[in-house]
Amino acid sequence: MGQTQSDEEVRLADIQPLYIVFMKECPSGALHLHEFRKIFGIKSTSEDEVLFIETIFKSFDTNKDDVIDFMEFVAAVHLVLRGKLEDRLRWFFKVYDRDENGKLDKQEVKHIIKIICQFKRKIRWPTSVERHLT
Repeated sequence: MGQTQSDEEVRLADIQPLYIVFMKECPSGALHLHEFRKIFGIKSTSEDEVLFIETIFKSFDTNKDDVIDFMEFVAAVHLVLRGKLEDRLRWFFKVYDRDENGKLDKQEVKHIIKIICQFKRKIRWPTSVERHLT
């Protein structure tokens, strides 16, 4: 309190509308994987797409309890939409490094391109979330 707000902090004015959206979508206060897919319009049964969205979900579930709570949701939205470039790149790398060896090999890069092309037409931030953050 009383300190200057840094670029990394999330403002209270940003959190309140997110809370309303989150609780509307997840009245239990916990976002499960199937709800995560639904919010982002992922209906595919493609194994690659399912694995990719599950990997993203798990990367946001920082306490590894198989749900995304509101604080994890705020951190994820902030990272993806407003985070520092270096932090976003680190997160993207973690998501795409499927074998977790600290490197992106040729197969992983091909996989990234394939998944991005498949999702490009499908995935969008829910309008209610995007409106409050842009």
